[in-house]
Amino acid sequence: MSAEDRRRWTLIVMREGAVKSRTLALSLGQVVLLAAGAFLVLAATFFAAGRWAGSLAAGERVRTLEGEVLDLRDENQALAAVGERVEQLEAAYGRLRAVMGGELGASRRDILLPPLSEEDASARLDSEEEAGFVWPVVGRGFVTRSFGDTTAAPFGRHAGVDIAVPAGSYVRTARGGTVEETGDDAEYGLFVRVAHDGEMSSLYAHNSWLFVSAGDSVEMGEVIALSGNSGRSTAPHLHVEMERAGEQVNPLDYLAEGT
Repeated sequence: MSAEDRRRWTLIVMREGAVKSRTLALSLGQVVLLAAGAFLVLAATFFAAGRWAGSLAAGERVRTLEGEVLDLRDENQALAAVGERVEQLEAAYGRLRAVMGGELGASRRDILLPPLSEEDASARLDSEEEAGFVWPVVGRGFVTRSFGDTTAAPFGRHAGVDIAVPAGSYVRTARGGTVEETGDDAEYGLFVRVAHDGEMSSLYAHNSWLFVSAGDSVEMGEVIALSGNSGRSTAPHLHVEMERAGEQVNPLDYLAEGT
């Protein structure tokens, strides 16, 4: 065998199940080129597959990050809402603490009551000067049972007036004075009795919360309670009684209704 023959390769190709085969004589250089080509084809195939797999993984990662961003945005909005609510509660707590005996930078009435319009303020000043009393709830409300009414037998003659207001409405003393008594009575529920000058006194009943105690000094229009439905009551309302020299009088003869 010559040296040239030793440098040549014979490639035998046979189809499966066939009898005949084909031969292909290749030189050493051709074999090397064929192997190199096959290697390059395989390398390119693996590279393309890697790029495709990487692209799929990157796309999935992008979708995951977009979902996380949306979740964080929703959480931030929820936290902002919670923060706003906390600020509102802190402000309400501060006002309540001030009303119940904390450090007062202003009067309790100014802290708790909403600001009055110029028209309401003028009406209240006129009431104070002319009648010496103010309407005992913030907002007009409406009288559902009058003084002396006897329709609710067998409970007898009605000793005051009932003013329908939502539970939790501000109850304010109709005139300045001293808190004579507070308590929780089966009839009146949570009540406050205030002694005024001129032998006058007033009582506020069926409340849900009291801001004052016996012996406290109160100003005209100062918040003393929150209205409710305590005691013998069928619906939220404020029951008001007034006495002059120990005799029960009609509160509507003294109150400046609606101011």
